[in-house]
Amino acid sequence: MYRIWYWATVDRESDGRFIASIPDLGDLAAYGDTDKDAVAHVTELASERVKAVVDGGQAVPPRRHSSEMPNHIRRSKEVGRAIIPVEVGRTAAWPTPPYHMSG
Repeated sequence: MYRIWYWATVDRESDGRFIASIPDLGDLAAYGDTDKDAVAHVTELASERVKAVVDGGQAVPPRRHSSEMPNHIRRSKEVGRAIIPVEVGRTAAWPTPPYHMSG
């Protein structure tokens, strides 16, 4: 198995709950009473989402580096970020070799 890494933002809502979201997975989000709970829940959802995409014959959703995330994603309520691992098979991780051979 190979790991694909996605960035999650962790925000604190006005009611005190935390929400972790992964913009690269269609704004996939999960709430939790603590930031760790929210991250744990969104990690489970991310695994399910990516597995469903791959099982449906599509490529693993692209992921961005933290610095590539648009500013509008960086909300004022953001209290942190987490990097979320999602396990996939080799062919899902790299459907073609990550390099080009020249002859």
